This record gives sequence, C-alpha cells and structure tokens, in this order.
Amino acid sequence: MTDSTRPNSEDRIDRYVRGELTAAEARELAQGSLDAPELFEELTFSALAKSALAAKPVPAPKMVRFPRKARFVVAGAAAAAALAAISLYSLGSSFLRQRPPSLAHDQSRESSRLKPALADSANPGQPLLLASGLQSGPAGRDEVFRGPEPPSRAPQPAGEIVSIEDGLATVSLGSLDGLAKGSELQVFRDARSAQPVGRWIATMVFRERARGRIVAGPEIQVHSQVRVSGAAHVGALLERVDALANRGDSAAARKTAEDAVRWAETAKVAPGTMWRVLERLAALEYRAGSLQAAETRYRSAVDSLNAKPQASAGNQSVALNNLAVLHMLRGDYDGAEAPLTQAASRSPRTGIDYGRSVNNLGVLAELRGDWRKAEALYADALRAFADAHARERRAVETNLARLRGVP
Repeated sequence: MTDSTRPNSEDRIDRYVRGELTAAEARELAQGSLDAPELFEELTFSALAKSALAAKPVPAPKMVRFPRKARFVVAGAAAAAALAAISLYSLGSSFLRQRPPSLAHDQSRESSRLKPALADSANPGQPLLLASGLQSGPAGRDEVFRGPEPPSRAPQPAGEIVSIEDGLATVSLGSLDGLAKGSELQVFRDARSAQPVGRWIATMVFRERARGRIVAGPEIQVHSQVRVSGAAHVGALLERVDALANRGDSAAARKTAEDAVRWAETAKVAPGTMWRVLERLAALEYRAGSLQAAETRYRSAVDSLNAKPQASAGNQSVALNNLAVLHMLRGDYDGAEAPLTQAASRSPRTGIDYGRSVNNLGVLAELRGDWRKAEALYADALRAFADAHARERRAVETNLARLRGVP
C-alpha cells in the first residue's frame, strides 16, 4: 500500500469499525482489499476485533497474531463473508422496496418464469389470455352446410339466368353462393359488361339454384349474367371455411381462406369485409402453428381497418386485441402494449371486447412484475363481463386467484 493511499484507507477502516460506511462504500472497501494484501489484513483484523468487542466487553483487548498462512485463511473467510453479507443486504433492501407487502409468496421469481397462454390451451399456473377466434378447436360458429360431405363446388361470385317464365327468372346461384330470400342481384348483359341492365330479387332459394322476379330491365334474357355483391360472396366463402374447419379439414379451410383473401383484394371490398376474411385466415394460421404468419395477417387486418369507410369499433377492438395476444404468445411484451391499450379504448367498458383487452393488460402487468396494477386490471375485467360470458369470467377469476396466491 502506498503512502498516498494509506491515510485514506485507514480513515475508511476507522469509519467501518464505527459503522459509518454506507453499503456502497463498504462494498468498495471490501473489493479493494482483494487486490491489496495489507489492506486485506487490516480490514479483516479490524472486523474480527469489532465482532469480538460486540460479543462481550473485555478489559484490555489485545491483537492476536496468527502465522502468516493462517492469517490469510482467516482473512479470506472473513472477507468473503463480509462481501456476501453486503451483497445480500443490498439485494434484500432492493427487493423489500419493490415487493408489494400484500402478497405473501415470492412473485418476483415466479413472474420471470411465467409464460402466458390462451385460456383453452393453458397449463395450470399459466396466466390466461383472452381472444376471439384464436381457439385451438373449431371456430365455434354454427355449421352452415348440411350433410357429412363437403359442398359439391365452391361459392361463385357470378352466375347466369337459366330460364325466364311469367316474369320469374331462375339463376344458377343458390344458398351455397350466399343468396337468401330477398337477396338482390344486379343483372348484366354478359360477363364483359360493366353497366347493369336490370335487377333480380330472390323469392325462393335452393342450394345451387334460386328463383326470383325481375324488377327492372327489359333487356334481361336467358344467359344474362347475375353478380353477387362482394360482401355476400365473402360471407359464402367464410361459411365454407367454417364448414371445412369444423369437419377437421384444416388444410382445405386454409386454402379456401387464402382464396377468399385474394378475391377480396382484387374486388377491393369494404374494409369491414376485408377484415373479416383476414381475421379468419389469421385464426387458421394460428391453429396450424404458424404464429408468425398469423401475426402478419392480423397486422394486415388492423391496417385494413384504417381505410375509409372505417370499420366498426368492435371489429377494431377484436383485431387489435388478437394482434397483441399473438405478440405476447411469442414473448414480445413491449409490442403488445400499444395495441392492447388501443383495443380497450375503443370498446365500451361493459362489453366483452373491453373485458378481454383489460384482462390481457393485467397479464402484461403481471409478467412485468407490477402485481398491484395487474390486480386492479383483473378486477376491472371482471366488472366488464356479464353472466353471459361465463368462460371469460372464469379465466379472469383464475388469473386473480393465482395473483393473490389463493389455492
């Protein structure tokens, strides 16, 4: 030890013995002693003397000399103990400042191990996320097509008049193509025509045929073309997607959904219609295990909602919430926060969409270790769910019970 550093070291040792050093100063002194043998010995013997004096009073304390080798063994053990004590003290103080006093179990370690999952596929102890349409099982919508076999053909956006009798015309389209009683189609001279020559309204609809009355257009003849609206055709395609998915033919369901997306992009359908088909394909991508592809589809769905005319607030909330859920499932918690906040802000506070988004914000807060905020968000989500939303309520109650340490 040099003469220039010795007075400062002696002063720090004296302050250490008197208990005047801060935790940071004590740590610095102990670490510095590892590279300075003389300081190491002085610090060790001062600590030993301080400990002995604290244990019981002695009339005349004397320094006990150990052989040099033994002194280093004792010194090493004491210094190591001092460093460990300082480190534990610092860590403990930090933990006690951050840990909510109302929570009895060690959640700081647990939050680093938690991985969220959708409510229908989670293991015990996992935070439960809520979303619409991302379930691993069937889509949950009503079966549209009857019978054990898939439809004989895909839905068509256009057909033709096959017969005309007493003002009633039969067309080559039916319920399979999105028609229902009262559906109105525009009639064109042929497939190349851009301007309609009349209208046709359905009065009786079968699976692949329909009859209706011609309400305008003296030029309408057999073989004139009839065209389904973009929204009706997309609806028919999505019904086929659901039927195939519910029968377990996920590959065919995805192929049909992809075809629907391409058709909707070409036809330049309204944003709300575009969102429906993108959302359905994203859900199928997720169920097939293509998490990145599903996230890309949902991002496109969110982008489509910003176009004019703007989609409904409910559609916006669902798309934003599901996009955020996909972020969280792959560990991108920072990327999930903004869409979740937007989803909650665009929903009424007593609706299912609001409850799902706020529950997921609670999961996000829990994963970040902010348990007080998570508890408040879970409680807010519970208030949003009515009795009709029993599955969602159970998921939020499970999250809240886990957070509070209730078995």
